[in-house]
Amino acid sequence: MKVEDCIVTVERRTTGGCIDLALVFARQFARPLLNLTLCFAVPCTVLVWFVSTSMREIVLLPCMLIFAFFNMLLSGAIVATAGPQVFGVPISTRVALKGLLSRIVLYAFLGMLMRVTGFCMVFPLLFVMAGCGHLPEVMFLERTPLKHVSERLSWLSKGGGFSRNLGRLTTITLTWFTVAAGVFIMFDFLSGLLLNHPIFFGSIAWSPDIFEAVTSKFIDDPSFVIVLQMSLWVTYPIARLAWFFCYLDQRIRNECWDLELQFRVEAARLEEQMA
Repeated sequence: MKVEDCIVTVERRTTGGCIDLALVFARQFARPLLNLTLCFAVPCTVLVWFVSTSMREIVLLPCMLIFAFFNMLLSGAIVATAGPQVFGVPISTRVALKGLLSRIVLYAFLGMLMRVTGFCMVFPLLFVMAGCGHLPEVMFLERTPLKHVSERLSWLSKGGGFSRNLGRLTTITLTWFTVAAGVFIMFDFLSGLLLNHPIFFGSIAWSPDIFEAVTSKFIDDPSFVIVLQMSLWVTYPIARLAWFFCYLDQRIRNECWDLELQFRVEAARLEEQMA
């Protein structure tokens, strides 16, 4: 990647700035990102539907594992295509899938190992992801050999990078869940209005047993799990793009990309004056 070819401004950004940039990027390249997301969201949803209707009890945990696997693959594919686009290479679903397949076995093993390590609860996963969350960037953009992957991830966590990543990841995750909750409520409302089949709010009786009813929805209601995952899929690309721009910001801070670019611009200006 050449910093001078970057189509976004090379400067240090806050977490909010990364999220704003992700929204602009997603709006600009909405169609290819949608096509890419569907490549993973559709098979994931079909598989979740099959598993949830077959088991009919305690469906949330296996469905979450299925979502985590396909979500990990989409993360790598987004980086494999959005990353080059940021540096001047046109975005392409075919190129994204080709890039993902080039190292899919190694990436799938490391990615699932990372997620399973912290999957027992949300907060341990955030700590793991703060240190290793830029694995797709290291593997698909930097093309780092396996023996240097951990070294590269450690480098990205230096200079206060780990604590910065932890705060940013927490903010991005909460933003993602909040927006996904809004999308879920919209789906629930439309389902009740158009199909007379509310998914959550309209199907729960407000009684002393409401806690048990809500728990039952989360654990063994296939329709609830499906709509919940659809809401997460719709909103995930923006969250992942925001995390990618956090990676760029971390490289700017650790490797002084902004100063490097300024030196190159100044050198070009001086050459023009001396010519």
